[in-house]
Amino acid sequence: MSELGDVVVLGAGLTGMSAAYFLRKGGHDRVELFEKEASAGGLVRTLTFGDYQFDYTGHFLHLRDDEIKGLVEQWCPGDFERVVRDARIHSNGVFTHYPFQTNLHGQPLEVVKECLLGYIAARARDGERPADAPAPTFEQWILDGVGEGIAKHFMIPYNTKLWGVPLSTMTTDWMNRFMPQAPIDKVISGAIGLTDDGAGYNASFLYPRRGGIQTLSERFAAHVGPIELNREAARIDTRARRVEFADGHAAGYERLISTLPLTRLCDLVVDLPAEVRDARARLRSSSVWSLLLGLTANHTEGRHWVYVPEESYPFYRAGCFSNVSPSMAPPGHSAIWVERSYNDDRPLDADAIRDATIDGLKRMGWLHDESEIAVEQQLRIPEAYVVYDHNHAAATATIHAWLNAQGILSTGRYGQWNYSSMEDAIIDGRRAARELLGVAATPNSTAAGADLK
Repeated sequence: MSELGDVVVLGAGLTGMSAAYFLRKGGHDRVELFEKEASAGGLVRTLTFGDYQFDYTGHFLHLRDDEIKGLVEQWCPGDFERVVRDARIHSNGVFTHYPFQTNLHGQPLEVVKECLLGYIAARARDGERPADAPAPTFEQWILDGVGEGIAKHFMIPYNTKLWGVPLSTMTTDWMNRFMPQAPIDKVISGAIGLTDDGAGYNASFLYPRRGGIQTLSERFAAHVGPIELNREAARIDTRARRVEFADGHAAGYERLISTLPLTRLCDLVVDLPAEVRDARARLRSSSVWSLLLGLTANHTEGRHWVYVPEESYPFYRAGCFSNVSPSMAPPGHSAIWVERSYNDDRPLDADAIRDATIDGLKRMGWLHDESEIAVEQQLRIPEAYVVYDHNHAAATATIHAWLNAQGILSTGRYGQWNYSSMEDAIIDGRRAARELLGVAATPNSTAAGADLK
């Protein structure tokens, strides 16, 4: 058994369950895993309304790490199947293949011309930025990388809608594998109709045959050991090393692993020093509003999701769960969702946005008449997208340094305050456990970087 003392893990999403599992697997049984909800999984969960099922917006599994692949294969035998992505762009009244920059064919000819000339000009400028120049903003990176045409017609409007902030205020620290550059031959080929559907990190993915993405959470929960449900942390005293819960329960710890949003964790700590409070105040994020619709028809032409860059549409993405897994809706029906970001600078009027969304789906062709709506639900995901502005790196470093000194390891997508995938969440939990146990990182891990898809 490890000499490590009592460990408390807050949050039984994928990161928290992974941390508890790898601690216990490493021989440490003095672990308590707490979850505020009545079931484990965090945002990796599925909602059921009548005959329709919806995930907490798009959650599609990509695996690169050998050990995580092994766990999924062992714990979920036969549950998942590999799906080849069918993703499109809807703009200028047409659907074109994704990614935009390598599938320009089908856009108006003037748009294709503008995008090609801009891309060629951007490639001609490669290497002009001085080595000692400041790192580009996200907006400048787009312009440098794909040129003014592709930036204007897709990259800037789409990402502005998704992140909910001006891209000139963002850094590129989050990007890694999520924004690969396209070679010029691929861009030209896509402009003349040689489609390139296989580009990007999510060209294919794993998804449950039935039950939605919550299947993954349920299988993990069955293997990680005891989880104390309905326990919401209400107060953390770092001097006493004690967590108090809303129901009056309390737990002492030597080390605390938190997967809560970093903002929420800071707000729970009663003895947070002024400089850490100031850093917490500089953290920014955008939340997501989603409309879930169970429809008695299916007008989606089999597409999994569609990116919608134009400002005249209130949502940045629409998707159809039942095209990914037919079990999510009755035959001939569809379970669809749309997403819109909001924040303090871009407030949400849910009633107005709902009506504009219905109109947008009609214009896009996914809804013909409101009489087709059998189920309608609204969903909100607070702090869904962490904003990588120019305060992000320094603010998170200040907070994590202080927390670590108090025996608190804040990890996972929201605990680290980053942009990452489901597999990354599992890896983060493993890394946290092994850090506490003093175990070296797994040498065959191929995961890198950071995706609420």
